Amino acid sequence: MNEALILPIIIVILHLINLFCLVLLIRSGIQILFDHPKLYWTDHTTDDNHWLRFGKKIMPKDKLWTSLDEAEDPGKLALPGGTHNLGSARHWHFVTAITWVTTGIIYLGYLFTSGEWQRLIPTDWSVFPKAFDMMYSYLTLNIPAEGATYNALQQLTYAGVIFVLAPLAILTGIALSPALVAKYPGFLKIFGGRRQVARSLHFIVMVLFSLFILVHITMSIGLHFYDSIKRVTLGSTEVDFALALTIFLMVLILLVAFNVWVSFFTLGDQARAQRILTKLYTPVVRLLFGRMKSNQHYTKKDISPFFRVNGYPPKSEEYEKLKANNFKDWKLKVYGKVDKPLEMSLQDIKDLRKQDQITKHNCIQGWTAIAEWGGLPMRDILELCKPHKSAKYVLFHCYDIDEEGREFYEGLRVSDMYDDQTILAYEMNNKPLPIEHGAPIRLRCEKKYGYKMAKYIKSIEFADSYKHIGQGRGGYREDVVFFDWEASI
Repeated sequence: MNEALILPIIIVILHLINLFCLVLLIRSGIQILFDHPKLYWTDHTTDDNHWLRFGKKIMPKDKLWTSLDEAEDPGKLALPGGTHNLGSARHWHFVTAITWVTTGIIYLGYLFTSGEWQRLIPTDWSVFPKAFDMMYSYLTLNIPAEGATYNALQQLTYAGVIFVLAPLAILTGIALSPALVAKYPGFLKIFGGRRQVARSLHFIVMVLFSLFILVHITMSIGLHFYDSIKRVTLGSTEVDFALALTIFLMVLILLVAFNVWVSFFTLGDQARAQRILTKLYTPVVRLLFGRMKSNQHYTKKDISPFFRVNGYPPKSEEYEKLKANNFKDWKLKVYGKVDKPLEMSLQDIKDLRKQDQITKHNCIQGWTAIAEWGGLPMRDILELCKPHKSAKYVLFHCYDIDEEGREFYEGLRVSDMYDDQTILAYEMNNKPLPIEHGAPIRLRCEKKYGYKMAKYIKSIEFADSYKHIGQGRGGYREDVVFFDWEASI
């Protein structure tokens, strides 16, 4: 038996797990992309400076629109499919990404402990002209025989996928974490200082992985069907073909059936999918990103000319009255598990210490914008109201009420309020906070995604739990569109 044609069963298993993971990552990635189906090379994401756009929606020029209006339906190819299912797609993306990275680490461990890395990493520059010759042979249908070792084109391709494409997928993926780039803004220098470059490259990596899977399967199965079926399923060409083919077909059926089930399961009960999947990946996210503090210091020349609106202003009678009087009658109520409940007017807040900061806003949909915010640090509120030790969470109640009568609210940890760049903002770009961006006051917690930064705030509650509010998931977006509570990646 030719030992060179035998693969350890662990590699066969890792190969199949990798295929399952890549399919789920691509499908969920498509869903994530289509919630903001535009790609940019600059973090100043205006309505028309994208380099690539999917979908047909054109935003109106004569009336207010929000970023939610830009979302497109990616179709059934995406996971889970449909419009505004970003939350569920992210849950699958993160669980699968962790599984994929773990699989990759095990695979690399095998490569370097067994010496198999030498089959993948070129050690001679002659590999490049040989690879071009091999590509010419394939293109002219002079198909070379399958050898015991990789030919030059296979070696370069596999080495590129494993040691270039996969690390780039990981680097561009974590560069989209608002917590990471808030704590270490310099990390984005890898991508020219721009988060959108990382996002665009992440998409390009997805396309390249998709092409690799298609070409790899086509060439392996189409050109060397008999041997490839045996090698990919049982790790050797010296096995029974019928058995190998049976296993291959069973795996293929399982792959298709699993993807169909995942879509139906997720769309059938997104709350259940959210509950199960977040339990799997939240501990990892919390460990890696949960305790990071924002350390952003952009300059006035970095401020974006356009800042998207995310959500329409409240239409309640109470809010309309406050707005008509320029919020002179507005009072912020701070209550719950505190020693000193507060009731403060907008002027009362402005009379306290003011903090200005220029930071990058990261929307969970994918767009970004930089603005200057002025307001009261939340740590000052804590010093005034003196939360009880049992108070673990801060709940921001807002004037927004949806069509079904549900109040908008968001919850964060009390520890998040001590971040130097967590403030109650009443100014934006040195002007009073605009109505469409949350007047009279909004939260800025710069290490989180934008949906955690409550707007149109009417009261702040300190509590030992958030289970008594809404559906008990910690926020309106978590309740209604099933976003994750951590919001740090």
